[in-house]
Amino acid sequence: MFLKLSGLRIKIRRKHTFLQVFLICVILISIYQLYTHRNGDQESQSKADNGGRAEWQNWHDYVAIARDAERDRNGDQESQSKADNGGRAEWRDWHDYFAIARDAEREGIGEQGRPAALPSGYDKEAVAASWQVYGFNALLSEQISVERAVPDFRHSGCLGMTYHKVLPKTSIIIVHRNEHPSVLQRTLHSLWNRTPHELLHELILVDDFSTSPPFEVSLEQILLTKFGTKLKILKLTEHQGLIRARVAGARLATGEVLVFLDTHVEATHNWLPPLLQPIVDNPQASTTPNIDIIDYDTFEYIEGTPARGGFDWNFVYVELPLLPEEQAALPAPHNNPVMNGGLFAIGAKFFWHLGAYDEALEVWGGEQFELSFKIWMCGGRLLEVPCSRFGHLYRDGKFDVKYTNGTDDYQGKNFKRVALVWLDEYQDVLYKYNPELVQIDVGDVSKRRALRKRLQCKPFKWYLDTIAPDLVKKYPPFAPPDYASGAIQSVAAPQLCLDLMELPVENPIGVLRPCSPKLNHPTDSQNWQLTFHRHLQQANDNCLEVQSNKLNAFIWLWPCHYQGDNQFWYYDHQSKLLMQGEPWTERRCLEANVNTRRLYMNICDSSNVNMKWNFGLVNQPLLDKFFEGLQANDEMKY
Repeated sequence: MFLKLSGLRIKIRRKHTFLQVFLICVILISIYQLYTHRNGDQESQSKADNGGRAEWQNWHDYVAIARDAERDRNGDQESQSKADNGGRAEWRDWHDYFAIARDAEREGIGEQGRPAALPSGYDKEAVAASWQVYGFNALLSEQISVERAVPDFRHSGCLGMTYHKVLPKTSIIIVHRNEHPSVLQRTLHSLWNRTPHELLHELILVDDFSTSPPFEVSLEQILLTKFGTKLKILKLTEHQGLIRARVAGARLATGEVLVFLDTHVEATHNWLPPLLQPIVDNPQASTTPNIDIIDYDTFEYIEGTPARGGFDWNFVYVELPLLPEEQAALPAPHNNPVMNGGLFAIGAKFFWHLGAYDEALEVWGGEQFELSFKIWMCGGRLLEVPCSRFGHLYRDGKFDVKYTNGTDDYQGKNFKRVALVWLDEYQDVLYKYNPELVQIDVGDVSKRRALRKRLQCKPFKWYLDTIAPDLVKKYPPFAPPDYASGAIQSVAAPQLCLDLMELPVENPIGVLRPCSPKLNHPTDSQNWQLTFHRHLQQANDNCLEVQSNKLNAFIWLWPCHYQGDNQFWYYDHQSKLLMQGEPWTERRCLEANVNTRRLYMNICDSSNVNMKWNFGLVNQPLLDKFFEGLQANDEMKY
């Protein structure tokens, strides 16, 4: 009897092995056909390269990749199991190698994320008109396939990552209002082509009462035909704004995890499993992807870098560098003090447990701060996941997006509501930097305060001290005194001072005008501060920066970026030189041409009287300590 059973087991095992071998052969043959097709016509893939001709090739061996992945999936399952909350969880490589191979074959305008351009003969007026409406090259977008391939900028360590074999079903929520149809379609198709369909529970498209251009019924039908029952379209009957429209989409969602995305993004391969795994490990975690950049002019796909979100005391979102231990641990997920708000995943139960968004917030702005503070202060964790990447189309910085026809300061209202509920005593710091907020009526916040009390959330000081201690070093709530301030007076021509002349930001400056009577309290256009950030700036948070090391380089007025570098300034009170550049770099000095009254940057020369300047007020004891703690390549020095 034992021999009969043993023989039967051998036959079954052989049959199972035969089926495995047969399946692997089918997969290898299919990929081999794709692979040979890709290498068939090399001439069609040649490109100009630095004045010569270079043939280009994708050198990934997808045959080997698929073979190894299949071997891993069909190997010894016991070796792949890991302890998970007291049970046993099987792990899986979620890469879709067929989709990766298919994308590698794509050629055409904008494919592989290459910069694109309109062919000659396009109506320049039509291009300019579309730019005025959308803030990006909309006519070029129409020429790029909605299914284009983009490059894989993931850390090499991401390529071999495995995640739970069973991951939660996901609802993706996208709010759009007057978005260009080609951009929206590219978002949807990238998700459809690069998301495991067994994890994609539904795509919820919320139309926030679009008016121009109309999202035509014919286009809706095309999308419904393409995506089937997984696509749900919710059309709001009046304009709600991003915040309330997202909540409306979340109410419709039935997935275990909610993924909120902007409407002008492109997903990359294997983006979803890395976002879901930390939520499986900790249901009170929320995750954000690494964000790459899609250029608004050429639609080039540009690599972004991992970062940590933060804020300054104007409630402007800023980026903080990774902590040294986080940099060393890449590509592991790392703590993220503040999400950027456009793209994130969160468990549906946890989202509603936190009270979702405050629906009294208007349109958009401040909601990412409210949600980030709640996550951290109320028992959760917010992580950026470098192995999950999205491209984000950023509009031209000069484009003024019109979100509402109203005239109220809705963002100011949002900031104050968030401050009243979550900032505790630090709300006074926000008012110090934004005194106009004091007079804004934000309505009743008692329900949101009651929510915070019910959730037993921690104080805001705990958040600053524990989650983002470097933020208060870079953006201290109570700014240290300036190294120097007041007018910047020419020694060569003492009657002349550096004057901004109310020029707009992002313009070269360099004008000398008659000095104000009081150098320590001059007119606004001549009032400068050499701040603790070692920036030379005015009260409007605009800084002087140098963008070239050429002879007679211009000085530019630019938004302060708080990274030192080309906005790092030092005043040597002994030589009276005003130097630009960190001490370990080649410095340049501010030089006046007193005849033309223009200013330039040139190599420092302490004997040149045109490079000598007086500050209206110098904090000598503080200036003597100017370089304390500064080290080359130390990103935390500011």
